[in-house]
Amino acid sequence: MHFLDHLWAGALVVLLGSSYSNASPGPIQSLGRDHSWTRVIAGVTIPDTPVVRAAQAYARAHADDMTYNHVMRSWLFGAIIISRSKDRVAIDPEVHAVAALLHDLGWDNTGELVSPDKRFEVDGAVAAWNFIESSVHNGTIHSHDWDDDRKWLVWDAIALHTTPTIFAYKQPLVFLTAAGINADFHGPESDLSGLITWNDYYQVKAAFPRLDLASGVSKIICGFARNKPATTYDNFMMQFGIRYVANYSQNSVGHLGIDEVENALPN
Repeated sequence: MHFLDHLWAGALVVLLGSSYSNASPGPIQSLGRDHSWTRVIAGVTIPDTPVVRAAQAYARAHADDMTYNHVMRSWLFGAIIISRSKDRVAIDPEVHAVAALLHDLGWDNTGELVSPDKRFEVDGAVAAWNFIESSVHNGTIHSHDWDDDRKWLVWDAIALHTTPTIFAYKQPLVFLTAAGINADFHGPESDLSGLITWNDYYQVKAAFPRLDLASGVSKIICGFARNKPATTYDNFMMQFGIRYVANYSQNSVGHLGIDEVENALPN
């Protein structure tokens, strides 16, 4: 499966000239929170806090088996990458966990979280923000532990995870969340951090099988190209519409960036 190759290639071009930490606006400051609660899944040590447990349950409630296994692998790959990153002391593992676990809420198989007019990445970011707000209101977390800075990190990590020419220049947490997600498609070959090994990949995959990820994701993206095509014209999803969705190319005429430029008002 190679439909994200252009994303990884673009990110690598961006990253060749400068590391993600140098490209970002600056390191995330340590938040001084207690991250001593941990557990081990598939040999990977991850944070074990009430909001992480709640996020995992929320992801399970809004995902089919293929998607759930994908977000779990993405989380674990991201945790491995962070543990080996030079920026690891600046990364908030709880924020990463919530972002990784909830990054595909825009694929919600119940339909509850899917809008008629937003990209799935934005649907996911909005749903994750609302999940955090609800967790504050129901007492799962305290409002002072989840200020707007942490919520915006989750929002950015989810909204930008398919856009490497932007996330490469964001905070390390945003980049490393996307790196873990990308690593799930081709293992070390698509790991933008270069820190995942094949042993890591097979260990995580054994715990959370892939369940035909390629065809599952293709079906979901084709559904967006068919049912809310305007959200696909400016991004990688357009390729699916052109290749697999009837009348997509004809219906896109007049709605693309090139049409905006070529039909601009005269002098």
